[in-house]
Amino acid sequence: MSFKTIAGKCINTSLRPLGIQVVRGRSTDPAIKSFISAKETVAAARSAGLSVGDYLDQNHAEAGTTAASVDAMLRLSALPDSVERVCEIGPGSGRYAEKVIAALHPQVYEAYETASDWWPHLRRLPNLITQPCDGHTLTNTRSASVDLVHAHKVFVYIPFATTAGYLQEMARVVRPEGTVAFDIVTEDCLDEQTVNSWVTHGSIFLPTPRNWAIDFLARRGLSLQGNFFAAMSGTRTELLVFRRASPR
Repeated sequence: MSFKTIAGKCINTSLRPLGIQVVRGRSTDPAIKSFISAKETVAAARSAGLSVGDYLDQNHAEAGTTAASVDAMLRLSALPDSVERVCEIGPGSGRYAEKVIAALHPQVYEAYETASDWWPHLRRLPNLITQPCDGHTLTNTRSASVDLVHAHKVFVYIPFATTAGYLQEMARVVRPEGTVAFDIVTEDCLDEQTVNSWVTHGSIFLPTPRNWAIDFLARRGLSLQGNFFAAMSGTRTELLVFRRASPR
């Protein structure tokens, strides 16, 4: 048994209380994290008699978290019932994509996902295309071309510099009157119990300063429309929803 195999087993043993198992991604870039196994997650959901989305909610957050997050995002965005193009960073199982597609009926749904084992599952969704993904950019998406660009439970795991790069890309690709939405672990998520748990047991989550994110996007023409707190294993995240103003 190789050192990498042994190390992987040790990592998964330590993450098991969080309900997470890491698998090899399609990139060796250290900024791109490993992912929950598609095969094992789909099998576990089927065994539990649940959809993949409901299974992930129950085991990594709480029941109804995905639906509540999408509902809050769409309410704050004030997008119409039908849009031309949506882009999602890290859709993984597609649990957010399913609900966004059902609500907005996009003509094209672009998915940037580095975990290739989830691609067959994602491609079952209507009008979804998987874009070539380098884990840093949205290179294959035209500037000012999407009505909604969003990410959920992605920026909580990746380095700050990678998050900053993605926010810059989200600001680039969203059209006037379009929406940028994402969740991060902000200062308001870090209550005493959460911090004490992280100090004692460590954490795989990486916070992003809330005011920095708001100011960063404001300088790129995006204004905060509102927020929503969503459950996550052992803590919560803050969903921030931004809108690009109409051209004068």
